[in-house]
Amino acid sequence: MKKPLSSLLGGLLGIVTIPFIFLPHPSLAQTEIKLVTGNEVGEYYSIGKDMEKLGEKHNIDIDVIPTKGALQNIHDVFNYDSIALGIVQGDVLAFLNIFANDDGQISLKAESLRNVLPLFKEQIHVVARKDIKTLQDLTGKRVSIGEEGSGTTMTASTLLYQLKINPKELVSYDIKRGIHELRNGNIDALFYVAGVPSKVLQEQVLPEDNFHLLPVTLTMSAEDEFYSFLYSPVTLPANTYAWQTEAVETLGIQSFLFTVEKDDCTEVSLVASLIKDNLGWLQENGNPIWKQVDLKPLQSKQLTRISKCVKP
Repeated sequence: MKKPLSSLLGGLLGIVTIPFIFLPHPSLAQTEIKLVTGNEVGEYYSIGKDMEKLGEKHNIDIDVIPTKGALQNIHDVFNYDSIALGIVQGDVLAFLNIFANDDGQISLKAESLRNVLPLFKEQIHVVARKDIKTLQDLTGKRVSIGEEGSGTTMTASTLLYQLKINPKELVSYDIKRGIHELRNGNIDALFYVAGVPSKVLQEQVLPEDNFHLLPVTLTMSAEDEFYSFLYSPVTLPANTYAWQTEAVETLGIQSFLFTVEKDDCTEVSLVASLIKDNLGWLQENGNPIWKQVDLKPLQSKQLTRISKCVKP
């Protein structure tokens, strides 16, 4: 029998309390402004490297750290004083607040986390063999829900629960291994949350793989305002990827640069101002996904839980 949503997602959020031993100890403070991002093949890491290059032009030392993704980023920013900033999916922050009352450590994290800047919209990709037509066809199948510690894992688990889909087995592969296992027939589909176009899906998936993207929709009822706030319907146009020949409906999720609220605003204010004042440079010289970044919600104060270190 399927576990309650609170149990399923609460277990995933428990990841943010697990130490990642390869990171520096919090007492080893560095002079760099440390930014935790994501897998080195993903957009979080790519735009982090763009920030690093921009910082070099302005004599600001931004140290970009690859991670497993959003859940690990929350853990690291909260637990390591030397790490000032991270990148995260909006739904991960929202679910953290839902479970704040159920766990003391999670409550502390939820209360202290703050948005710094809105970044780009990410899209939910579900890559599958052509004989699998819908998400419901994943019942009884073997599905990768993303690398443990990633935001993809939480998003995938949420959708599978809400849509009452019961795969035979859930595995946690990073995106490159997931594509490899799908190609070899060891899994039937994989979830991947990323900005469009995703570089790894462009480069690693080939037309001859005979994969396609499954439509992703979430029917909202009157009491589902929470989900409609987090997930917005979007269409991936045909040929977004060379192997995707038809338009596909899916869901978008806002990503954010985030921090932990504290008295010293030096690092956060410096990076926030750097990006706001040089967004044009990033859009011209960085990952094309910077062109999707819109800072108007920050200026109009439409965003909630904004760090006091950020000026409109």
